[in-house]
Amino acid sequence: MKPIRLYIGKKKYLSVLFVLAVGVGGYFYPLLGLLVIVLIGLAIGLNFRSTRYFCGQVCPNGASLSATLSRVSRKRKLPQSLYAPELQRGLCAFMLFCMVNLMVRFGHGWEQVGRIFWTIYVISLGISYTMGLFFKPRSWCAVCPMGTLQDTLGSTRNSKGNITAES
Repeated sequence: MKPIRLYIGKKKYLSVLFVLAVGVGGYFYPLLGLLVIVLIGLAIGLNFRSTRYFCGQVCPNGASLSATLSRVSRKRKLPQSLYAPELQRGLCAFMLFCMVNLMVRFGHGWEQVGRIFWTIYVISLGISYTMGLFFKPRSWCAVCPMGTLQDTLGSTRNSKGNITAES
C-alpha cells in the first residue's frame, strides 16, 4: 500500500501555519503548548504502524523545514558524527530529563504544562532551523529526539512487527 503523505503541495504550508501557531501563539496562549503533547502521542502511536511513520508522513516540523528552507539552505551534508546513535540517544535523554525536571518543578496547572512544552518546542525549532540553514533543510530530523524515541521503540519489535521483551 502506498503511504499517504499529509504534507504535500498546499498542505505543506499548513505545517508552516501549525509551527507558527504553536511557536508564536504559544507565547501569548500557553495552552497551545499542549499541542506538542498531541504530537508526541501521535508519534508514539503511529510508530506501531511503522518505525518513523510519523516523521515521514505527519510531522509538521519536518514539513515546515522543507517548505521554508528549501531555497535558502546551503544543502550541505550533515557531519557523520551527528548520525552517531550515542549522540541521538544522549540528546533524547537530555530533552526528556529537561521536560521531566520542568514538569516536577513548575507543572502545577495546564497553563504551566503548556508553557513547558512550548518552551521545549521553541528551543527545538531554533536548533532545527539553524541546522536547516547550514545543512540540508531537514537535518534536524537526523537527531530529532522524537525520531530517536521512535527508533528505540521500533527496535523492540521482531521481524513480524510484534513487540518483544528484548531490546
